[in-house]
Amino acid sequence: MKQKLVFLDIDGTLVDKLETIHPSTVKALELARENGHRLFISSGRYKGIVPKCLAPLHLDDGVFAAGANVFCDGKVIFESNFEPHIYDRIIASLKEHKALIVAETLESEMLLGENWRSEFEGTKRWILSLGGSFVQQAPKSLSTVGKFVYKSADCTNRQLQSELGDICNVVTLTYPDSSAGGEIMQLGVNKSLGIKKVLEYFGGDIADTIAIGDGCNDIEMLDLCATGVAMGNASEIVKAHADIITDRIDNDGLYKAFETLGLI
Repeated sequence: MKQKLVFLDIDGTLVDKLETIHPSTVKALELARENGHRLFISSGRYKGIVPKCLAPLHLDDGVFAAGANVFCDGKVIFESNFEPHIYDRIIASLKEHKALIVAETLESEMLLGENWRSEFEGTKRWILSLGGSFVQQAPKSLSTVGKFVYKSADCTNRQLQSELGDICNVVTLTYPDSSAGGEIMQLGVNKSLGIKKVLEYFGGDIADTIAIGDGCNDIEMLDLCATGVAMGNASEIVKAHADIITDRIDNDGLYKAFETLGLI
């Protein structure tokens, strides 16, 4: 079989809500590599908070921060950030809606204390444990933020999209404990853009690409790649963009997808 370039979402695809990777997933990745296929991350997470359970698998290259950062051969080949005036407007809106605000840069993740409440202590501990920082007040006019994450706003994602849709995209949060939050991404910057950067760097062909994911920020890459696979735990909206729907993550979904695709 000709070498395939496989782009893998993290949350809900490689790891579950407890940030645990299932043994069958590890086996599928190992076998696919043995068969000569190339595996890449394609995640909404910035590189610094990739789950530690993935470290032994050496999934170092790929798309991070939903396309804002791309790494190939262990180095940054693409970085895109919000313009300072757009950053300021997003911050102002999230403050107004009393949201927990997380600003992601290439190097780190900043939890901003603008709307701080005691219920956020667990999130704070998690971010600090991953090397992020807590900043009491949002800095003005930053030019280094590639993506925002927010939670516990007093409005819906759809409402926020209506307010900010001229400067950014708001999608459902795909991190653990994602029941009431969203990701704010740059216009035109998404996982499909990142995949194109990887293909340009390695000289790959879109005809040889496979994308596997479960979240709303995976839609563009499922549409772009030659074969798009939705996990069984994906929403119906995401499944509608897939060529193949595999089983759930907790029922060997990734392994079964690799079998169906002939990667293993």
